[in-house]
Amino acid sequence: MNLLAKFREKLDVLKRISPQDVLSILEDFKNLMQGETKKENFEYFDRIEGLIKVKSTHLAVIGDIHGDLASLRAIMGNINKHLPDEDSVLVFLGDYVDRGVESFETIMSIIMLKLENPEKIIMLRGNHEPPPNLIPYPHDFPLFLKMKFKKSWKEVYDVFFDIFQLLPHAAYVESKIFLVHGGVPVKTSSLEKIAFAHEEKEILEELLWNDPSDFIEEWTYSPRGAGKLFGIKITREFLRQNNFIGIIRSHEPCNGFKINHNGLVLTIFSRKGYPYFNKYASIIILNVKELKSKEDLLKHVLTF
Repeated sequence: MNLLAKFREKLDVLKRISPQDVLSILEDFKNLMQGETKKENFEYFDRIEGLIKVKSTHLAVIGDIHGDLASLRAIMGNINKHLPDEDSVLVFLGDYVDRGVESFETIMSIIMLKLENPEKIIMLRGNHEPPPNLIPYPHDFPLFLKMKFKKSWKEVYDVFFDIFQLLPHAAYVESKIFLVHGGVPVKTSSLEKIAFAHEEKEILEELLWNDPSDFIEEWTYSPRGAGKLFGIKITREFLRQNNFIGIIRSHEPCNGFKINHNGLVLTIFSRKGYPYFNKYASIIILNVKELKSKEDLLKHVLTF
């Protein structure tokens, strides 16, 4: 697919879209998300509840975008240029909305692309696609909807909020990598528990909010006020039990990317500029067959 051209088409549609058309598209997306957990044997991934097993060879992994269309355009252009069309999947790590005035256009364009290519786009959940008990601050996505849709904003937001509850919260490539927005749980390495994290509030909170730290070995409470900081012992045990090489996550603003835990955890941040003032952003273009060790993770980072 010519991803950049299709992305531009979606932006043109969104310039003149009505609230009723938005609700119709979101209803189709809700049905798609609900259907993913019921259907088996997708070509490029399998989904068990909130956990995705990626079967594709070629991946593009995208971190936080936070409503910045300029960064998303650059991402689509880079993917179009560097990712083979055949056997390729896009994995978004969440945080599509908040902090950027184009939050609606950002998340809607990705949703519309997934509706056209349901098996080739995976949309994970970030902490800014929150459960009811963990609303982040600031959560200004409702304000942007109110500015755009006036009296209809609440109806639109309520459907978005329902969709947030349906997004998967983690993904993995067997014997290779674990993909998540925040981090790994500190008291379990079970992929089954991660799949059903929506039934255990603490595990879901940690998947969405946790951060790695090089200053502790096990874990402590996070200064964010939600989630935890996890140390290298937690990472090593998680990777050992699941036979993974490393963890790719987002959640933390950085100048494109950063590494923790001796290279076992790679953080990518995919938007730049205000309010983070980072000069660079990054994504990952990955051929999983070339991923042999933790050192290979950095080789696949594309900075822009």
